[in-house]
Amino acid sequence: MASKTVTLLICLIPALTPLFLFGFYPLAYAFYLSFTFYNLKSAIPPHFYGIGNYADLIADPVFVTSIKSTVLFTVITVPMITLIALGEALLLASEFRGVRILQVLALLPWGIPLVVSSSVYRLIFDFNFGLFNDLMMKLGFIQQYQSWLSMPWPAMMIVALAHVWVNVPLPTLLILAGIQSIPKELYEAALIDGAKPLARFRMVTLNWLRPILLIVLVYATLSALWCFDPIYVITAGGPADFTKLVTFYTYEKMFSYLNFGQAGAVTILVLAVTGVLIYAYFKALRLGRVRLRV
Repeated sequence: MASKTVTLLICLIPALTPLFLFGFYPLAYAFYLSFTFYNLKSAIPPHFYGIGNYADLIADPVFVTSIKSTVLFTVITVPMITLIALGEALLLASEFRGVRILQVLALLPWGIPLVVSSSVYRLIFDFNFGLFNDLMMKLGFIQQYQSWLSMPWPAMMIVALAHVWVNVPLPTLLILAGIQSIPKELYEAALIDGAKPLARFRMVTLNWLRPILLIVLVYATLSALWCFDPIYVITAGGPADFTKLVTFYTYEKMFSYLNFGQAGAVTILVLAVTGVLIYAYFKALRLGRVRLRV
């Protein structure tokens, strides 16, 4: 028995080594940095700082703004990703000519690098030669070109669109797989009971997809909390820090200000919030299963 355990551990070493090097070790080091004064732009040498980094973050108005922007961004993108993915999955689950082509097109954004897709959105809404300005002028909605990326709310919505566009395909695939796994007998039973199409969708489709939709919500929330590329490429956190999410704030602390201590503290805070949200989602999933059994 002991020899089997040793053999098992030896076999797991190739898989656990990269997990430790690129997962646990960076996390542990970030936790260590969060309690350390470590600023390469300061003449003060690194030393134990206690909760000083966390206190400095709370007192930093830019950090508070980034928290508000992250919450706003999450509130905007999570429902968009979930609803668009659900709509696309319902469409792709239908049987009609050309559905295979639509399935390929729906998954196409997934294969485009984030930097490339974000650059496309930046060009579309560019002040000088953006297609959006030209279209709005021709339709008569504006009289002169607008600098959309210099306006807080338009800039936030543009970044949200760029983020949603590349993050919809995977949830669509998950929901589509769930729809295709629904037994036809359930729809036949609902039809015999006289259920209308909307009632069949609510009682059969949504009930069956509830666990998958919760997973989609987890995915959409995590992708919003860790969104970086569209911010970096399209707005660089502007205008007036309105699109500066926590991820971009961490990037600036780490690479612009070389304040590794505060960057580590932000990372730990975001991980803590992420853990709480994941726990809440799966707690809701378990409660949903209990109610279904009852």
